[in-house]
Amino acid sequence: MTSKEAPKETLDAEQESNNPAPATGQEQPSQSKYQSGEVLKFVRVRFPGNAKSFPFLVEKRRFSYGQKVMAMSDRGMTVGYINSFPYETTFNKSMLPIKSISKEASQEDINQQKDYAFKEKEAEILCLNLIEKYKLDMVLTHVEFLQFGKKAVFYFNAPTRVDFRNLVKDLVKDLKMRIELRQISVRDRTAALGAIGPCGLQTCCSSFLKSYGNVSIKLAKNQNLALIANKINGVCGQIKCCVKYEDEVYSEKRSRLPREGSFVFLKNGDKGKVTKLQILTEKFDIMTDEGKLRRYEGPLFDPKRTLPENWSFPSSFEHIVNETSTLIKADNKDPEPAKEPKVTIDEPVKMTPTEKKEIEAKGSEMKSRRPDKKNRYRRKGQPNSRPPQKKKKGP
Repeated sequence: MTSKEAPKETLDAEQESNNPAPATGQEQPSQSKYQSGEVLKFVRVRFPGNAKSFPFLVEKRRFSYGQKVMAMSDRGMTVGYINSFPYETTFNKSMLPIKSISKEASQEDINQQKDYAFKEKEAEILCLNLIEKYKLDMVLTHVEFLQFGKKAVFYFNAPTRVDFRNLVKDLVKDLKMRIELRQISVRDRTAALGAIGPCGLQTCCSSFLKSYGNVSIKLAKNQNLALIANKINGVCGQIKCCVKYEDEVYSEKRSRLPREGSFVFLKNGDKGKVTKLQILTEKFDIMTDEGKLRRYEGPLFDPKRTLPENWSFPSSFEHIVNETSTLIKADNKDPEPAKEPKVTIDEPVKMTPTEKKEIEAKGSEMKSRRPDKKNRYRRKGQPNSRPPQKKKKGP
């Protein structure tokens, strides 16, 4: 190869750089016109059947919440809806490639999307009949038409690997388009279809969570949850995703409390065995060596304090007193009993002789205004005497 001749790969690269990139609504990393630190305005767009929402550049255009737009999703150009208000953020290279909204969805685009939904239902019925025909161990969840109806993706759940080669051949023969079968988990199915959780709200995986799953029973135990399937499982049949993103708070609070079943020596001098933890309120219960069940605040526990060498916890108690109704705080060694109110005797008020005379005069005046007990039955035109009593009739 002479020096004038260029490698084929170099020529192809030069040709690609001279040709403009196709209009896909996406900025290329090498052609970025934004500088680091520049403030950009974005909105998030979500597409049907996709649990995640994606950021799109707004620039000077105005969009309203819930408005339907045409944008490039991870599965092709399709109709989506805006599920966030505009927000500003500074540009950095990790945000590349930056996508922009193609246009506002017209009624024709929306009607075309509805036609795809009708065709997706027909393809789903066809696939279910073929699954029953070949007796495949798989559960079809939903179907999506992509690339303006040129490709169909069938999502399914299966416990093991499935041989669906004959199924694909029949689907290609009947639908006459590109076919893809994609195996997903039960969590992905719930995130794609959407559901209402036990809390009465939309499931986290189908609303705001970007990553979900990977929730183990260990996380549920860390939060002292009752290991009952109906309590800790979500609508997908797996452990709730909220257990995972709440675990950080529980782990932090648990680090400040003693372990259940351990023997501790508290700052106030009490020694005993930890029986119960209240993680959110940072309290714990202890059975002391005196046979008293008490409740303490978290700051009373000091992991550096060690028990005396000759100390041992009794194997049994004759009587156990439950004192958990009274919380022992960090500033009190023992719960203080309720104090009786102090009775104080007021000192006599010193008055001058003139003030005494004025008070005595007012008292005599008020006394003269009181009605006489003897004359309380007095009537007009009658003497000052009691009314005549009625004579009792004889038998």
